[in-house]
Order: sequence, then C-alpha cells, then structure tokens
Amino acid sequence: MALDPDRTGSLKNVILSLFLASLAGAAILMGATILEGLQFADTGGRPDAYSLVMFVLTLLFFATPIMALVVIPIGVGAWAGLSRAGLWRIWIVIPGAVLIGYGASVLIPFIPDVVLVSQLPSPTREIATMLSAALTGLLLWRGARPATYVPVFPADEIED
Repeated sequence: MALDPDRTGSLKNVILSLFLASLAGAAILMGATILEGLQFADTGGRPDAYSLVMFVLTLLFFATPIMALVVIPIGVGAWAGLSRAGLWRIWIVIPGAVLIGYGASVLIPFIPDVVLVSQLPSPTREIATMLSAALTGLLLWRGARPATYVPVFPADEIED
C-alpha cells in the first residue's frame, strides 16, 4: 500500500519540477562561466555590486527561460511516454538524462557568442551540461513519482 501502481505524479508537480530544473541548470551553466573566468572578466575576476545584480537578473530572466524552452518540452514528453509505459519506478531516468545532457553539450558552441556559455571550453561545457541534465532528471523523476499513501489512522491499515 505504499505506492499506488496506477498513478504517476500530477502534471503540476512535473512542470514545477521542470521549472526548478531549468533554474538549477541555468545556474550550473552560468556557474561554469564563473569557474572559467568568463563571467566577471570585465572587472578583473572580482565582481562588483553591479556585476552581481546583472548576474542574478541574467540568471532569472534570461538563462532560466531559455533553459525552460528546452527542458520543459523534453521533460513533459519523457514524462508522458514513461508514464504510459509505467517506467517511473526505475531510476534509469537519471542516467538517461545525463546522456541527453552530453548530447546537448555538442550544441552549445553554436549558440550566439553573446551568451557566455557558448565560450566554455569542451571539458567544462560537457561536465556542466551533464550535471545540469542529471539534476533535471532527478527533479523530474522526483516530481513524476506517484504520491505515497500515508494512513491517517492506524485502523486504515487493517483490512477486513
């Protein structure tokens, strides 16, 4: 009785998980630009208040929506397909997401140079996209899992 085998997580939970994954993925990729010294190069590697505010605004209003345009359709499609097949109990979703992230790292250099992520060197870019995709897979798997049954009273567990 711990899990209902006929249900998966609600679409609301899946989309919320994907929005959080978009924010986290954007933060990971932008964090990689900080590690490589690309983000605050104008101020000599030490951010000032203006640079920090612009970083946060870029993360929230530029990078996260771009990530959401990629993450949400793929995530909802994966959720729909795997829910129909009844495979959400298998944690293999997470390594599958890592493979998708590795494939996505090949596309990043083709992003216009205005976005600093496109200038990341190969190993850093691949690690950042795989980490971002792994986190996306984990959050999607967590949001798509069926709700657990918690009895209100111990007598609910007693069957006649």
